[in-house]
This record gives sequence, C-alpha cells and structure tokens, in this order.
Amino acid sequence: MITRAFILSLILLVISTSKSFTNELKPLRITIHPSKINKNVIGSSTTIINYATIKKSSYKTLGDLLSKYSGVFFENLYYGSDAKSTVKIRGFGEQASRNIMVLVNGIRLSDMTIAGANLSRIPIDNVYEIEIIKGGSSGVLFGDGAVGGAINIITKNPKFIDNNITFKSSAKSFNTEINSININKKVGDIVLQTFASSEKSSGYRQNNKFENDIFEFNATYLKDPLTRFFTGIGFSDQYTGLPGSIIISDYYTRPRYVRSGNLDSFGSDKIKSWKIGSENILESSKFSNVIKYEEKDQKTSSMYQNVNIKAKTDLSTYTLSSKVNQKFNSDSINSELKLGIDYYNSSYRAIGNDYLGTPYHNIAKQKIFEPFSILRVNHSSVSNLEYEIGFRLHYYDIDADNYSTKKSLLSNDRHNYAWSMGLNYNIQNQGDIFAHISRAFRSPRLDELISLVSPSPSLTDLEHQFSNDLEVGYEKENKDSRYKLAIFRSLIKNQIVYNSAAWANQNFDPSIQQGLEIEFDKLINEKFNLKSNAAYIDSYFSKGTEKGNETPYVPKLSSAISLYYYLENESDLSLEHKYIGKQRAGNDPNYNVRKSKSYQITDLNFTHKIQNFRLKASVNNVFNKKYYTNLIASGSGDAYVYPQPGRTLFLGLEATF
Repeated sequence: MITRAFILSLILLVISTSKSFTNELKPLRITIHPSKINKNVIGSSTTIINYATIKKSSYKTLGDLLSKYSGVFFENLYYGSDAKSTVKIRGFGEQASRNIMVLVNGIRLSDMTIAGANLSRIPIDNVYEIEIIKGGSSGVLFGDGAVGGAINIITKNPKFIDNNITFKSSAKSFNTEINSININKKVGDIVLQTFASSEKSSGYRQNNKFENDIFEFNATYLKDPLTRFFTGIGFSDQYTGLPGSIIISDYYTRPRYVRSGNLDSFGSDKIKSWKIGSENILESSKFSNVIKYEEKDQKTSSMYQNVNIKAKTDLSTYTLSSKVNQKFNSDSINSELKLGIDYYNSSYRAIGNDYLGTPYHNIAKQKIFEPFSILRVNHSSVSNLEYEIGFRLHYYDIDADNYSTKKSLLSNDRHNYAWSMGLNYNIQNQGDIFAHISRAFRSPRLDELISLVSPSPSLTDLEHQFSNDLEVGYEKENKDSRYKLAIFRSLIKNQIVYNSAAWANQNFDPSIQQGLEIEFDKLINEKFNLKSNAAYIDSYFSKGTEKGNETPYVPKLSSAISLYYYLENESDLSLEHKYIGKQRAGNDPNYNVRKSKSYQITDLNFTHKIQNFRLKASVNNVFNKKYYTNLIASGSGDAYVYPQPGRTLFLGLEATF
C-alpha cells in the first residue's frame, strides 16, 4: 500500500506545478538545480547542490545532506558520523559501496578493495558544490565502478577565497563534540588554505565510540586568472567502535545493546596524502593535470570463540589524471572534445591472524589504465540542441603473493569498456527534454578475487560486471519554480555479490532496475520555499533461481518534503519530512524473513546570522520515531538489524573574521 507520506508528496508536486504567480518574487535563496554550465553529463539526471544550500544548512555531515534528494539513500550503521556509511543511488542497495563512485574534484576516493569511500574524511566545511549523477551515464566520464552513479564533491576554488579565519564549535547528542578551524590567506599570487578539525562521540550504542581528527593544507599559485598551480597535504586519524548488528527481538527491548563478541571490536584508519597539479585555460583549450599519492593504514580487532582476530592492512595508491578540453566553434556548430587518461597504481599488504590464531602476510599490486574521449556538440542552427558521445577503455592488472614463501597467489589482467550517448533539447519557454543511453562496468575488486586476510587465500574466478542504461526525462525551470521527471531502466549483468551461503563472491543472475523520479521546487512567496521529491524504484532479478525476487535493501517508494521559511538577516527555519518504504532483507534468497518496516523521519533546522556569527540548531527525528537499517537474515532464519537513535539534538556556532 502506498503510504500517506508518498501520496502527499505527489499531491504537492502536482498542485504546486499548477499554480501561477502574479507578484514579482525574489530569486530562490537556496537552489537545488542542474546547471548546463556545470553539468558534466548531457542527457542524464543530474543534481547540483550549490554553495548557498550547503552554507546555510544545518546539516552536520555530507550524509545528512545527500539523504534529502530523490533516488539517493544514505545508510549510516553507527550514529554520529559518516564513518562506515553507504550512499545508495536508485536500485543499488546491498552492493552500493562497490557501484557508486565518490570523487573529490574529479579524483576518485574509491580504491582497489571493497571498502568503499569514507565520507567522514571530507569535512562539509570545505565543500563548495556537489554533483550527483544517477545511473551508469557517468561510466565514461569517471570509469570503473560508476555503474550505479557518481558523486563528485567540488571543494572551494582558491580564486574566490578572501582572507579570513572561521571557527566552528558544535555539540550533538551522545556526548558528541566537533571543533574546527579554517584559515584562508592570500600572499601575493599565492593562496594558502589550512583546515583542522576534531570530532569525538560516545555514539548511540555500546562500543559505538567515534574519534576523527583531520588536517589539510593547500597552496595555490595563481599566475593569472586562467593559470594555476597547486599542491597540498592531508592527514586523517579515525577510530570507530564496531557494535555490530543485533537480533531483531533485542531491537524492541534494548536497542543500544551489543552482543558480547562485539564489545571490544574496533577499527582504525590513518590516512595521509599529497597532491600536485596544474590548470591552464587558453582561448579555446583547457589543460589539467593532477598527481596524487595516498597511504591508508587500517587496523581491526574482534573476538571469535575467545580468539582475538587482528588484521592490519596497508594500501598505497598513486593516481595520475590528465585531461584536455578543446573547443571548436563555427557559424552553425559549437563543439567541445574532452580527452583524458586516468592511471592508478596501488600496493596492498595484509598482516594478521585468523580465528585459529594462524598468522598470515600477503601482498598485492594493481594497475589500472583508462583512456577516454567525450565529444559534445551544440547546433546553433537547431535551437538549443546539445548532444554528446563518449567512450572509455579499461585495462587492469592484479598480482598477489605470499610474502613469506614468495609464492604467487594470483595473476590477473583484463580489459573492459564503457560508452554513452546523450542529448538535451530545449523547447523555448517550455523546458528541456533529455535522454541518455550508456554502458558502464565494474571490475572485480582485489578482495573479491582473493581473500588476502587469510593464511590460506582462496581464489574466485569472477567476470566483469556491466550495465546497459536508458534514461529519458523532462525538466523546466523558471525564476520561481523548477520541476523534473526522469524515467530510467538499467539491465545489470554479472553483478558481483557476496553469497554468504557459499562463503564466496559470485556473479549473480541478471537484474533490472527501473523506475521514475519526480522533483519540484517552488518559491511560494518571498518568505516560503517548498521542495518536494518522490521516487518509485522496481529492482528485481530478471533470470535465474531468484527470478522475480526483489533486490535487497532497495525501497520501492521514497519521498521527501521540505518547507523553508526565510527570516531576516540571512536566517532560515526549515521543516523536513522523509519517508523510506519497506525493503527486502539481505542474505534471504527464500524470503524467510519479512521485509523491514517503512519509516518516516521529521527534522527541524534553524540558522541565524548576526554580523560575523552564525548559529545553527536542529532537532532530528522530532517525533522520536523508532527505526532500524540493514535487515539481515541468518542461516537459522533469525533477523538482525542496526538500530538507529530516536530524537537527537544539535547546536553549533560559527564565527568568521
């Protein structure tokens, strides 16, 4: 049954679009809309979250912000931060972390393992803009792993930074404290940016402690408005208690409980990185080059049958990204050719012991080489017709060895490709029609092919995963409103999934992900702004033993309604309501466990600016609703969940001088 919240979202969308304005209104103060200038993929459903939205919001983390948009689901297993979190887009649920690409300024955070991107490394204070591209349409632009979509996080441009110092201090429920300082300084043609933050939290549950320290320093030499050279370093030190899931009966009686085997489990991540690059813009050309090195040290500790299982992994990655944009203009055709190369060289080391206490020491190396090209064309003779075609090749090589015996464990090299075609046609004064077809791919990750955290690594022969995507939509934007409808269908083949029954990664049977998304923003008057979105997603297996079964962790229905009230002095009050529908349990091919319950969450946010100070306050889950995420079936038929907190409070103060 479609819930009242979902119906209300659709009604608001329809009613709002039918109203007209007679008064001249002020421009939207907070906008969430695609921009043709910034849009990286033509014909695709893209959302641009701009700086005004980020700056004025009371959102504490990137996850809080991303979860407000249609077709995007943010799942946080542990309250307090974005650590151990997953961003899901459209029909990707259980495997989202391996199929959603997360990038910072076009350079991916994802690595050669299945761990996924750690959003808690990216402080929201440093973010200028976020680009959300849904589906496999970004496969050509970003490469391996962008099957379900991509999130490109753009940091603040040093060209537009003034001399200032910003202090932030905030407190949240469960003894959570966050303090940060951001210093921007111009010295002649050099812009210096320094950021440091410290976060500590006891967490909602037992053994849910979280600590995160971040430091970043960037220097940019602005030779002229069109040329810049930059370098930077970064450090991150993170500790996370791992409470694990609990049986669903305990969720109803003691949700903060932790099973005895998880009382002392923890994970730690220490990351350091440096980068160097340049950008040069000529009359009709743009060149950019980035070299980045990142070193990640991870430790985990857990108990199993009175044996302390410890693992230490070291991962280092060199990244080279080189791109050139060349424009060609004539009387009737304006075109742009983008050529690029992405190269990744990673080394991996795993040291530890298994549940029997047997030690291991294994190493691996991976190289990825991906050239690509995208041609974008605009016909001035055909009113506002814009289209693009693109192609990307993928070559990768993986080698793994036992360090002690020098015995080769794995040698694997393969190739793959992605392609895309998209168009956008502007109907004068009537909006835009857009369409996109594409092929995206994902290569098997290192720890999917071989279990290196083991004294006896087992090998798995896996095929490359790929998808064929189709999307069509319509979008119209006025000075006081914007609405968009997108319909999509994706065929996923050889999806790589961990099968707990077989204790191995496998290529699953083909699946289909299809649905529609509706978005609407309306400035009701100069004081009130309504935003609403709704999504219907039908994700299921199309062949094989599970033919017709739904994909785990994907709600069919979801919606969000937000009402903003603009006060004086750049102050805002917002009320946000979100609905997430029922989801099939993971590890449950025979439907032995009922679907997870749907839930609705209401948040209240307030921001107020007084001269150089900005006060932020919020109440999340105002009505103290009880809910959980990640319903997991066990072999015995039991169900396990990750409980989420009820009502939580946040209070923060920001000062800029």
